Amino acid sequence: MSEASGNWPGLSYLEGLRPGPEERVELALLASYSADLGSIGAALLALGGKDTDTGSGSPTDFADAVEQLRGNVRVVIQRGRLAKMRHTPRIAAVLDQFVREVEFDESEHSWHPKVALVKMVASTGEANWRLWIGSRNLTECTNRDIGLLLVSGPPGGATIDGVGALARDLAERAELTSVRPELLKSTVAKVRWRAPAGVRVKGFRWSGGMVDEQMSEPIPEPGPRTDEIVVVSPFIDKRFLARQATVGKGSPVRKLLTTMGEIQRIGPSLRGFELFRLDAPDYPVDDPEAETSPSPHNPDGDHSDDEEEEIGRGLHAKLLYMRSGHQRRLWLGSANATMRGWSGRNAEVMADLLVSEGVADGLLALLGAAEPVDAPTSEHVADQDELDEKALEEARAQVAARWAVVLSVHEPDLLLCQSSGAQPEWPHPGASDIELEAGSLHGELLRWPRGQIVLNLGAVGPAERSEFVRLRVSRAGKGLSWLQRAPAEPPFGKSRDRDAFVQLLGGRGFLRWIANLLSDDERQGEGDWTSEHGEYGDSRLPQTLDGFLLTLEEMLSAWSRDPAKFRDIEHKVSLYLPAVLKHAGQEDPETRRLLMSFRGLWMLVRKGLETARKADNER
Repeated sequence: MSEASGNWPGLSYLEGLRPGPEERVELALLASYSADLGSIGAALLALGGKDTDTGSGSPTDFADAVEQLRGNVRVVIQRGRLAKMRHTPRIAAVLDQFVREVEFDESEHSWHPKVALVKMVASTGEANWRLWIGSRNLTECTNRDIGLLLVSGPPGGATIDGVGALARDLAERAELTSVRPELLKSTVAKVRWRAPAGVRVKGFRWSGGMVDEQMSEPIPEPGPRTDEIVVVSPFIDKRFLARQATVGKGSPVRKLLTTMGEIQRIGPSLRGFELFRLDAPDYPVDDPEAETSPSPHNPDGDHSDDEEEEIGRGLHAKLLYMRSGHQRRLWLGSANATMRGWSGRNAEVMADLLVSEGVADGLLALLGAAEPVDAPTSEHVADQDELDEKALEEARAQVAARWAVVLSVHEPDLLLCQSSGAQPEWPHPGASDIELEAGSLHGELLRWPRGQIVLNLGAVGPAERSEFVRLRVSRAGKGLSWLQRAPAEPPFGKSRDRDAFVQLLGGRGFLRWIANLLSDDERQGEGDWTSEHGEYGDSRLPQTLDGFLLTLEEMLSAWSRDPAKFRDIEHKVSLYLPAVLKHAGQEDPETRRLLMSFRGLWMLVRKGLETARKADNER
């Protein structure tokens, strides 16, 4: 949970991703409805074991995590739901390789699961698995969320129905060439999982979100002996709530915790529930390019966008609880209390649990923190602002669903090009009075005329090229902005990543990094990975080479002190020094001189070590 209540222990999402001592992440599949680049970067740092207590890390920690996890980690989100940030760090361009988008048309269904499946390998070669499911999106938020973390291994572990199919479908969406989905399904289905104290997992309700398929399991409904029903959800609809009425003699207590906006929207039909309210989730500015920005709201019962990118302290947990005598059953996960969430239309995952009285008390503590309210006496009628906001949301969903665009380089420009076979009006929204704009990750937004199949985004340097494209739909001064991925043909590759890192750190920052590694002071003065080039100013480095770089004797001493660590430093230098030297012409004269001096000294060190190693081999 993001916020502990009663007897529920608190554990941060990043803690669940971080490998233990002597472990490394071999595979990580993360699923979310929405995401932002800052949170994706934080997740990579945690998976690489490089994050700080605040969830951040230095530029070199970030570079290490990217190198270590490339090809092993994917974040799968709903297309159109990558948040536009007010300040997007330039190094975030490299995060495009870790993201894949599901092209669901949100007028019909959404990719909505919140899952993390992680394989960790110990130094002994033993594989350990972690599985997290819950309500939290991969965004910067402090909402009231809840999640369940399972870990592999006895004692007390058991296989779980449905986890294999979940793993297979995640792998198919992630499109990692190193992962065979059916083999992963078979492997994960055999894992024995341990649950927290007081929790027994009966199975998973997993829906891949195909419109023409129905959930194989029926929607949970109370039986005639049910004593208590509790529904917790930030979004609700009448049809799902109607399913929570008993048939027969029983008259259970029915409680509903949601937001005031939903209570007002659903109206008098909620009179059968004891109603409780918490604040709605706050939202970031959807349109940083304009002074006015709509807050997402859908007055319809069938939500097209069940939620947005949350940053507040509002209600975001999704729970369904039923007590029958001493049996306490809890469904926990990603599905809102809507038919769309539970019928199989959306891609959703819910854990089906039997819980102890102590765990159930945590749910009651959450209700105790909420405000009791009465059901409204009349139906809600949407005003013009809400209708305008709905039109922009529909336009965003249409652009995302119609997106068939690739990115190509025509030096020095980046071009957005419609794929062959795309409809002539794509990717524009259906409403002719809604404009579409596009831009590179850090470039200006440009109007994209209807019927034009190529849009020149302007000159973008190699280090700042990214498959992430800025998009905006607008009408009458109101707009929505977001990021979306356009695959590059050909892909940008590792050289782009290293160019981006060198541009962030600069020549002097690179020299500081290597000097700190050799002196066992890896984090000194590096700052945060979201900082921009130039924030590692000249005052952080002495002006002469001899003043801060170790001598030849000191470098050899570092090697003799820890040969394995020195080999790791050698590897880092081999990866980044070519990019550093390529950018040396952009540095000031003194920094160029320092870089050339370092290259000469490093070559001398390498030559000396090669001679020593050869002599050892000949003995």
